[in-house]
Amino acid sequence: MSPEFIKRLTEHTPSLIGLEQCRQASVMIPLIETRDGLQIVLEQRSSKLNHQPRDICLPGGAIELGETPQQAAVREACEELLIQPEQIEVFGLMDVLHTNTLMLYPYAAKLSAYAMTYSPAEVERVFCVPLSFFQTQEPEQYRINLPVHLPENFPLSRIVGGENYQWRERREDILFYQYQDWTIWGITAKILQSFAQITK
Repeated sequence: MSPEFIKRLTEHTPSLIGLEQCRQASVMIPLIETRDGLQIVLEQRSSKLNHQPRDICLPGGAIELGETPQQAAVREACEELLIQPEQIEVFGLMDVLHTNTLMLYPYAAKLSAYAMTYSPAEVERVFCVPLSFFQTQEPEQYRINLPVHLPENFPLSRIVGGENYQWRERREDILFYQYQDWTIWGITAKILQSFAQITK
């Protein structure tokens, strides 16, 4: 082996294979201090949005070209909650969520002087849930199976088993929290369950 070949191997910085097929996004877990303890600010998405209207979510969105995940989380929080970067104290990156289609970077942060403002273009309303709720409540859990759908031109004849090949169904656990009248589910619930475990 040549020295250059060995150098390539020893100096390689690992990356994630297939990341280019994932949408990369960031969210913020916004914390505010109250007399009743720490609260997490959550949003209800606008009913005018095409994707998941009126679902409960954390402020966030796609990472734009040239942005770091943290910069995206701060920008999205400012846009959706109508706040300034100076009002945000980012504590750090929490557990990253990875699915077949998404890589999601959640950042825990403290908001200062937040007056429950929001942008009506993206948000229907905002509300707070005590951090202690997520720390003490176990979410409901439902397992779903996502079948494999092959394109018509998939070369089945080139793999052992062909049409009878035993594809593994992708399984996913869907979580639900019910806080008063609010149903918090899916990716948002997974992020908050993980955060509750970190902070418990």
